[in-house]
Amino acid sequence: MSNEQLLERLDALQCHFTWELGVKGCFNPTHILQKVAVELRHTMQQNQAALLGLQAYLYVLNNQNKEQQQAATATSLITCGNYAWIKYLQAEYQEAEEYLEQIQQLCPAPWDARLIPHIQVQKGWSLLVVRSQNGERARECFEAALMLEPDNDDFHAGLGQALFASSNYFWSSNIASRAISQLERTIDRQPNDYRAKIYLADLFKRMDEKKRAMDLIKECAENSSDPEVLKRSALYYLSQSAARAVEILKQALQENPDYHLLYQALAKCYKKLWLTAEDEDKNDVLDAAIRHLEQIVQDHPDCDLTLTKLQLAELYGARNPSQEEDVYKELQEQSESLSLRGRQVLNHNWGKFCLYKKRSRHEALEKFMVCYKIPLNSGVRHECARMMRKMALNCSSEDANFIFRFIDDVNYSLPMEFAEKA
Repeated sequence: MSNEQLLERLDALQCHFTWELGVKGCFNPTHILQKVAVELRHTMQQNQAALLGLQAYLYVLNNQNKEQQQAATATSLITCGNYAWIKYLQAEYQEAEEYLEQIQQLCPAPWDARLIPHIQVQKGWSLLVVRSQNGERARECFEAALMLEPDNDDFHAGLGQALFASSNYFWSSNIASRAISQLERTIDRQPNDYRAKIYLADLFKRMDEKKRAMDLIKECAENSSDPEVLKRSALYYLSQSAARAVEILKQALQENPDYHLLYQALAKCYKKLWLTAEDEDKNDVLDAAIRHLEQIVQDHPDCDLTLTKLQLAELYGARNPSQEEDVYKELQEQSESLSLRGRQVLNHNWGKFCLYKKRSRHEALEKFMVCYKIPLNSGVRHECARMMRKMALNCSSEDANFIFRFIDDVNYSLPMEFAEKA
């Protein structure tokens, strides 16, 4: 067959290469591989095949030679689809066709309907692990699977997590109620599912049911070994006790020293410790926080610690603003290798530095504009829009019109999801 025909058949496959998971741009594969490793160690659901398939796909994107397969037919179909794409991208077209033939042998058309829910679920788990903004698409996958297997507990558990992720970006009382119902169903069947419990705590907290939320958070902090659960527990504690939050994170790091998201959370906690310290202790707390974060950056060169470095920059700035800006300049030189989120936070923080410490409105506006143009719908991006609008209220009508026109033009050029929340 011609290359065009081959590509057409590849595009029709159900596999990670065709699911538009959102891996590229937002995060690098190493970041998500670390998340997948945590999921594999701590998942309560029967989703190992989905996670292993995603892991194999990410290893390929990260130029590593490792592929793991499960015997299940659905997994084999997805894995063969991934291999077909790999061979095509390597210009090994004959081998790509051979994998297409294997797919045909595994499942001659029309497809066995019993495979569809399992393929949908693997897609749903992959979407969730890659980024929480995929929650709505993941929800559709789990709901499609449950239409065919309505009593499958693992499918219901996936739906609960998908609804929780969706609620973070498309909040409504209906989504929140459905998420709570599904998560409570999961906990009823698996009382040690602390991932479900910490998500449920978050929903209770947002619905102002603080006691129910705190009871779950305490239980998770005391009993879970999942570093993602402990990270979330620590951040919930942060408003009450930064010291307790640090204690929880250090506990998590003893068993998970390479999970970079723990270091990002720890940096936030150190900043809060410093801000809330008594005047006579502030210098000592600041010194200790800087030393520890510097050591973390030095000891983990292979981790994505962009956000940790940015927090360290703020601590530097408490004493030496020029040292803070040096960090921003250094990260700017590496901007091509930074994730979209990393670039957004860099320009947001740098803009605030220019506005409040350098007293340069022009430079601050430039940084906020760079952040706002980065196509990732996030709280940081919304904050930049708020800052720019606030700046527009305190400048000439010509400059104000320029700012508002810039925001409108960027919104017009991006999908509707960006414009609605900006």
